[in-house]
Amino acid sequence: MSASDRINNAIALRHGEPIPVVPLIIAFAGRCANMTQSDIFSSLQKWQQALEITFSRVGTPDAVFPLWPRDAAKSQMLRLLLPGEDLDVDAQFQYIESEIMNHDDYDFIIKKGYRSWFMQYLPRIRSDISPGVMGRILTIRGFMMQGMRIKRNTNYWKKKMGLPAMFYGACYPAFDLFSLARSLVPFCHDLFDYPEIVEQAIRTATPDIVNMAKIPLRVTGGNRVCIYPMRSSASFISPKMFERFVLPSLKQMIDSFHQSKVTAVLHCDGNWTPMLPFFRELPRQSCVIELDGMTDIYKAKEILGDWMCLKGDVPATLLAQGEPDQVTEYCHHLIKHIGSDGGFILSSGCEVPLDAKPENVAALIQSVR
Repeated sequence: MSASDRINNAIALRHGEPIPVVPLIIAFAGRCANMTQSDIFSSLQKWQQALEITFSRVGTPDAVFPLWPRDAAKSQMLRLLLPGEDLDVDAQFQYIESEIMNHDDYDFIIKKGYRSWFMQYLPRIRSDISPGVMGRILTIRGFMMQGMRIKRNTNYWKKKMGLPAMFYGACYPAFDLFSLARSLVPFCHDLFDYPEIVEQAIRTATPDIVNMAKIPLRVTGGNRVCIYPMRSSASFISPKMFERFVLPSLKQMIDSFHQSKVTAVLHCDGNWTPMLPFFRELPRQSCVIELDGMTDIYKAKEILGDWMCLKGDVPATLLAQGEPDQVTEYCHHLIKHIGSDGGFILSSGCEVPLDAKPENVAALIQSVR
């Protein structure tokens, strides 16, 4: 059975051996390959080389992360500090969360649309993009080049090792995007002071966000998209607020992708345990739910085991500070209790940390082999 078959079986909730294993390897590849973070951010080729060395040391997973780290870092709606440019050459990149989007931007989105707003917002966080026509041209060109890099990277791994990408495009729900761009405290105030305006802006923005996320899928022919509802969990808002502000647009996004035969990979950082029942309102087998350890994955299995594929959740602390036998024991427990009847992809809880021990990552990958 190929790696693609193993992943497709898990998404379809079918049992198959071995269970697919897809740790989220990004920054760790540089450290494992004895390259600096600046190295892997400087060129796609160096990033691919770092992954090859890493796979030779820890084993080959069943899918790869499709984005060059520089593209992944620039995809969020925040100002950015990069290794080798703003930081030490081997520092992990950092975001600066500050109030960049203002209240008037909601009205702009409602009146003129999300795409127009996005084009004039991006120069606020990117010093390499100027406002005006030239900035729009550079933005469009940048997205085209990013799509081509995703295609080049995914084709490279498919040809070299027969590996698919875990996803081929990515986007944020409007709620989470606004939370980042406004910054957390002002956005929370908006939810209480101007709830109807926030809701209207979310409704207006959602179709454009979906259509923009479909562009790299058309370029690559990919059938999975990553959605980052990372500010929608119970770590930030109540289930009641989730039901009002997030669920309608999230359902709209996933329904649109599902109708296009695209599976959504929901990157669910934070505590989603109280929100798990809402996922049963989404189409069956339409999503992979990525969990990072803050959600009770055993409760997720109980509630969603016959409805959605689960992915996770070997803790970053265990990979960085534990020992291989502890990692193996943790993985075998997940395999037995979460994956024994299918619908499970073994993975790290969020990203494999920069300081993970290679022998621990190897233990994670080898636990299913």
